[in-house]
Parts: sequence; C-alpha cells; structure tokens
Amino acid sequence: MVHFCNLPTIGLSPFLFALLVVQALFPEMTSPSIADYGSNTGSRFTIRRIYLQTILCLFNVIPKTIVWWAISGLLGGFIVALVVSYQRRMGRWGGKVKTSTVEKLFWESTELTDDNDEDDYHHQAMSKEYVRHSSESAQGYFCESGSIGISGASREKKLSVTLWKTVSYVLPLFTLLVLVLIGCNQIHTYRPDVSNELLNTTIEPATPFLLTLVIMTAPRRNNVAYIKQTLWSYLASFPDEVADPLYSRIQIMVYTHFTDFAAFDEAKEYFQTIPKARKHVKWIRQEGFEKNQRKHLISAIRMVGSVEDTVYLGIMEDDFPFCAGGWQEMLNTIYLAHQTVPEHCGVFVTTGGSGLIFKRSVALTASFILESDMHAEDRGERATPPDISLQNCILGKHDYCSSCAGTLVVSKTLLQGHLGYNSSTIGEGYHASQFQCGWRHPFVSTQHDVCLLQKAANSLGTNSFD
Repeated sequence: MVHFCNLPTIGLSPFLFALLVVQALFPEMTSPSIADYGSNTGSRFTIRRIYLQTILCLFNVIPKTIVWWAISGLLGGFIVALVVSYQRRMGRWGGKVKTSTVEKLFWESTELTDDNDEDDYHHQAMSKEYVRHSSESAQGYFCESGSIGISGASREKKLSVTLWKTVSYVLPLFTLLVLVLIGCNQIHTYRPDVSNELLNTTIEPATPFLLTLVIMTAPRRNNVAYIKQTLWSYLASFPDEVADPLYSRIQIMVYTHFTDFAAFDEAKEYFQTIPKARKHVKWIRQEGFEKNQRKHLISAIRMVGSVEDTVYLGIMEDDFPFCAGGWQEMLNTIYLAHQTVPEHCGVFVTTGGSGLIFKRSVALTASFILESDMHAEDRGERATPPDISLQNCILGKHDYCSSCAGTLVVSKTLLQGHLGYNSSTIGEGYHASQFQCGWRHPFVSTQHDVCLLQKAANSLGTNSFD
C-alpha cells in the first residue's frame, strides 16, 4: 500500500500491530508501566505502556480503511509471540529455565578451567557420573547421551504456561483491536446509495439519455441461451413509474449480428409482452452469420453511439446478469466517477468484455482501435483480443485513448455474475466459482486505480474499497 498511494503509515501498520501483540506477551522486554511516576505523586492509577502504544496505533489507522492490513499484522504478531514465548520458556532464544539441584550441580561441574588439568578432568567425570545416577533415580533429567534434558511433563507445563499467558494477555488485546478495526471499516465503507433524482440533475441533465447499455448476444455452443435471465436482472432494477427521474433516461439495446438466431427471436417475442421491456428495450439485428466478435462490436458501437444521444454507452454481454444490488452499485460508481474524476473516460464494473461503461465519444474512439486490430488480423498479424483492446482504451494504454490514462474508476467488487463461464462463443472458459458476484474487481489491485478510488472516496467522506 505504500507503493500504491504513498502512505507510509499504512505500510507500517502490519508491523506496528504485530509489535503490539508481541509486547503484550513480553511486557518485561519494554518499560512495563508508568507506575513509578504515579507512586511519587500519590496517584492510584497505573498506565501500562502497551495501552498507550495501542491507542497511538489506533489513532493512526482509524481515519483509514486498512482493516485487513492491520489484522494481518495482528495474526502475524500473535503467531510470533507464541513461538517466541515457548522457545524462551524452553531455555532458548535468550530465555532462562529454572533448574533443579541436580541440573545445577551438573553444569557447575562441567565448567572447564584448564584443558591440561588432570584433576579437573577426573573431577568433572566423577561429577557427571554422580549426577547421572542421581537424576536417573530421582527426576530422570539425563538422556542416554549424558546431556541434560527436559521431561515431557516439564514441556507440557511450560506449554500450558505459554497458553495461559496467551489467553490472559494476548487474546483480550487481539479481540479488542479486531473489533475496533472492523467497526471503523464498516463506518468508512458505508456509502448511502445515490438517488435517481440526484443522478438525473447532476450528470448532464440536458442530454436525452444518461445511460445506454448495449447487450451483445450471439449463438452459443449446444444452443445455450442466457439472454432472458440476464435481461430480467436489468429490468428488475429499472424504474416502474413515469415520475421517476430516470424513467426516460436509461435504455437497453439488445444487439445481434446473426440472421438465424432462434434464442434472440424467442427473447424478443417474450419481452414484447411486458410493458417495462417495451419501454426500455430495443432489439437490433443485422444480417450475417460470421462469428467475429471484433467486427460485431465495431458495428454495434457505431450504430448505437452515432445515433443515440447518451452520456454513457455500456458494453455488456448476454451472459452477465447483475448481482443482487449490482445495478444500484453501478449507479453509485458512475456518480462517484462524475463527482471526483470529472475527466474520466468511463467506469468498469465487471470483467472481460462486459461491464465497460464508456463516455459515448470514448466508445466511438474504441471502435477505431478494434477496426485497426481487424485490419492487422487480415494482414496475418497477431491482433489483441477485443475485450483487451476495449480495456486498454479505457485505461489510456492506446495512443487513440491516451487522454484516458489515470482516470478509470472501478467498482470494489464485480457487479455482474457470469453464467456462461463454460460456454463461451470462442471456446474458452474457467471454473464456475471464478469471477462471480462478490469477487474483488481485478483492477482494484492496480497501482493507479487504487489511488483514484481512495482519492475519490476520501473527497466524499467515504471509501469505496477495503
């Protein structure tokens, strides 16, 4: 996180919290309290240094949302504290073990003072033999090699002492810090949903449409169709009342480039019987039969983008339905981008080639990138996959879209699930559990986008990521 946003206090947080836990188990390694000062003044209060350090650490992190960074430090410190405590009680790592009389006699008798002194040598040998017999008959402290060992009972006792100190000193501190950190995280990440009225009046109210979503659909293997389920997830969040400010400012374009596509015909016939769908959904078909995603995207973006006067033009795929609450979170993300990064080129709320919501002019620019890739492919060159080309444009990684660099705002998590994870039109797929609702958006982990999200959220008094 230091590398991401140039906030060194965040980068140090795991180490500081780990140190707190270690000091909680080893208070004797630091100044334990300010008791002496209080005794001179007659005060009845004793303040341990560990408590003061805890308060200072919390003051450092409470204004930020770094709960998982801090908890990772707590867990690391907890494990280290247990290991160190046990090793010290076993007499290692600088620790001292309370010895029996037999052990003490042995170690005193084996201190060599002069390697050539014959008397010392015999004395040590006799002492060692004496200790061996004594320990075998009494406490069993000798191993067969003649060195002192610690009995199993002693080890268990020392382990139980370590566990008792852990429960008494470390766990209460650990639990308190975790509760405080999670509570602060909930406060920082809470963001009220933006209202339709606020969106309507804030984002270019003079433009007829605020948001136009183009759902790309094409025949799939084994005639699998997802368009009905996906479209229902959209319409479920659309306003029902004419009085709603967004009732006439959002629309869906279902686009296909296939003449013979039974699933498209069935979905169109089905939704034309539903009033909400008749209002918000338009069906666009261009004649053709070629499975060429790049060509179809160029055609759809130009056909819709050159005709519809809309602020945002979103590229969606027919097997990416919205998650529960995903539609509202998409609107929240658009509003956040508009308010805090006015020069942004768009937002990204899903993954792959779906959920890319461009400013209309940027979407038209992206179509020229796709066209350039298509010409390169015709020349036998290796072309960038169409979804990556769209992402590169919105990221500002292409010369045509260089002004977009550093302006992308993404949602914290993926706002759409993927029904067709194993039935892609190009034959690729992945496991059903991957890239689904609730997954952290892949671009959140990139350097500049994390900073943009934090900058945007802080300016609104909230935060959009953990």
